[in-house]
Amino acid sequence: MALTVAQIQAVKLDDDLLRLLMGELNLLFPQELRRDRIVFLSKLQAMPPGLRAMAITFDLDVSMALDDLAWHFANHHDLDFYEETLRGLRELGATEAAELFGQAFAIIEPFWHELGEILTEKHPEGTHDWFDQKGIQERVDPLNDRMWKLLNQWPDQGLMHYWIQYARQYPLQCVLPSGE
Repeated sequence: MALTVAQIQAVKLDDDLLRLLMGELNLLFPQELRRDRIVFLSKLQAMPPGLRAMAITFDLDVSMALDDLAWHFANHHDLDFYEETLRGLRELGATEAAELFGQAFAIIEPFWHELGEILTEKHPEGTHDWFDQKGIQERVDPLNDRMWKLLNQWPDQGLMHYWIQYARQYPLQCVLPSGE
């Protein structure tokens, strides 16, 4: 059964709302679908703005928890994925996170093609050294620090804090048309 506006509005606790949203996203975007970047991005296009933004920003939240901004672009080396993530951050009202994300991309963009070659050479273990050699890591680190400081305001939620705020403000944007 699809998530409804009434369900969103009935949830009082933020953690419960986050679980509800994650459950819906896991149903709509199971892991096997997420592995196929083309299918994933295509399915995003059919989603309402809130679900679309939440689904695409999940990977950035994971990247910030496990790695950093530079590694996010290595792990998700796709310009469409970048543009969709930036759009998602803006939709969710994560203005500062969107600014930091865009600045990190501006640092790595001149090396985008070269990064793609390194990643396809099947030697990702050399990516750390490459980030250092190109001066990328040094330039991205201050942005990482700012992003972590921002996200540490909500240590249990990170970027997903914006999902909760958005769902409470725009519940209709977080359900499929049948869930109105």
